[in-house]
Amino acid sequence: MPKSEAEKTAEAQRVQQVQQRLAAAKTTRDQRKADAEFDFWAAVAAAIDSGEVKQTEACEAIDYKREYVRRQLIEHRAQAAARAAAAPSNPTD
Repeated sequence: MPKSEAEKTAEAQRVQQVQQRLAAAKTTRDQRKADAEFDFWAAVAAAIDSGEVKQTEACEAIDYKREYVRRQLIEHRAQAAARAAAAPSNPTD
């Protein structure tokens, strides 16, 4: 038996709701991945900047080539500056 218009509309609405929920879940996943990546490079930068390890020692520990780490740290520092600029000037407001 063919579906009625009401059933077709209900089905379309259900599908749309699921699609919206999945799109929101993907956005959340992507943001978490970006945050984890940012946190990782922040830890690497902090270890190098503090003098705790040299860049070559950090590269050895994380198993990345020196040039890749150098580029990632440049990108991380740019992202950190952008996040700092976007943050409210007084977080207690």
